[in-house]
Amino acid sequence: MARIRGQAFLATGQAEICAVVSQHLETARVCAAELDCSLYGDDIRYLAAGRPDAVLIETPHKAQDEIAVWALEEDLDLLIGGSLACSLASGTQIAELAAQRGRIVEAGYQRRYDLAWEEIRRLVHSGVLGAPIMAVSMALWSPDPERWYYDQAASGGMPITHMSYCYLNAIRWIMGVPETVTAMANRKVETGPGRVLEETCAACIGFENGAFVSATASYAGPEGMDDAETRFVCSEGGIQVHTDSITVFQQGTAEMRSFKNTCSPFIRQAQAFLQALERREPANNPPEDALLDLQIGAAISLSARENRTVFLREGDRYDR
Repeated sequence: MARIRGQAFLATGQAEICAVVSQHLETARVCAAELDCSLYGDDIRYLAAGRPDAVLIETPHKAQDEIAVWALEEDLDLLIGGSLACSLASGTQIAELAAQRGRIVEAGYQRRYDLAWEEIRRLVHSGVLGAPIMAVSMALWSPDPERWYYDQAASGGMPITHMSYCYLNAIRWIMGVPETVTAMANRKVETGPGRVLEETCAACIGFENGAFVSATASYAGPEGMDDAETRFVCSEGGIQVHTDSITVFQQGTAEMRSFKNTCSPFIRQAQAFLQALERREPANNPPEDALLDLQIGAAISLSARENRTVFLREGDRYDR
């Protein structure tokens, strides 16, 4: 992802990569070469040596939090490639530090820059499909158990690390203000100490308008099995999301709309981030909004652990 996002910045024609840092020096060297960058290293101080205006972070979440705090204390703006942080407490620290320092911070939810998802949002918000009723999404994967994704401490847990691939951020951007979270989870494959607590998880998130989203994510995805496609159901129609297109159902018809040759959401997000730096105004995923995704992730874990519905506005303790 560091390469993809780095290339997206280069594709804007408005940015250059001035330093690359990785825990592994060879990884940094190869990535720097691909991004036309001569300065690389295995120590975060190499970033400062490149005299950057901003930092892109694509690392395991625990390391991400440490780098984010360092960058903000160095008065650097940030694009964080995934969720804002690995926990609600860390995310709150980052949001508060960004506000104190007057820094731009953007979380990495690129679907808010995807033209197909912008069209979905327009259709739902315009009311042409009636009132939103529900959305359904799925994210199956089978990661290497020895990598950080399966490590509870390094990842912050599967609801934060992997359930984002159920597009929870983009779906709430479309459906409205979330109010309740009810979840179930289990561990059936990797059950050893230190592994993620929720290997497979299903969550139902209710919105203030009465709509809800049902999302299921798992690290136990069978090889070759595809995810079920994301769907939105409204009172007078609906939308089914495909890889490069959407199908809009309305008045007994089904219309496919293709977005195959449109600009990459990674490039559009890079452009928006650069514009935010220039204008000193937030882009689509500022910290105060991205904190809600961490709150939802923590509420999913709490709901699954205590077998109850969590009310997002009633002061539940999420990080216990």
